[in-house]
Amino acid sequence: MTATKFLIPFVLVSLAGHALVIALTTRINMTGGRQTENVIKVELKTETEAEPPPSARNEPAARTAGAAIIPTGYREDTVALQNPGGPYESYLLEVRKRIESIWSYPAQAIAEKREGSAVIRFTIDAGGALKGNRVTSSSGSPILDEGTLAVIRAASPFAPLPAAFHLSRLHVVAEFHYRLN
Repeated sequence: MTATKFLIPFVLVSLAGHALVIALTTRINMTGGRQTENVIKVELKTETEAEPPPSARNEPAARTAGAAIIPTGYREDTVALQNPGGPYESYLLEVRKRIESIWSYPAQAIAEKREGSAVIRFTIDAGGALKGNRVTSSSGSPILDEGTLAVIRAASPFAPLPAAFHLSRLHVVAEFHYRLN
């Protein structure tokens, strides 16, 4: 009985220690401790402003792979900038390359040591023109948010949407991460 009372604290400490090690390993930078000044990370995100179901819009339930059918017959779709294997993969790769080629960390944010992640949504029309961009999730810093919107404006116009897409507009959701060394 005394051996059991003696072992219980050691088992609890061991469990707590293992849990701490596991929690810490998920937070450690596994790139050799080297971080770049600015990192763009694009993830698949579910649009926070979900469309109402087809029944609420009085539209037929059958839809084309996530593309919204607008009453005038024009089609739109919303995708993440990184859409591996998706129908717009090659087009989105070119959009991403164009953005990354001019994207930089805002100088004022560097001076003020601002970090954060901004999620934005921008719209490209059939001709490649930017038809809007907005922050859907703030980085917590107006400087970083505006810097993200500015790079999208500077990267436009984009290439026209391929005719094979049969789209009048493509809404793109992207997440930008700003990290200092």
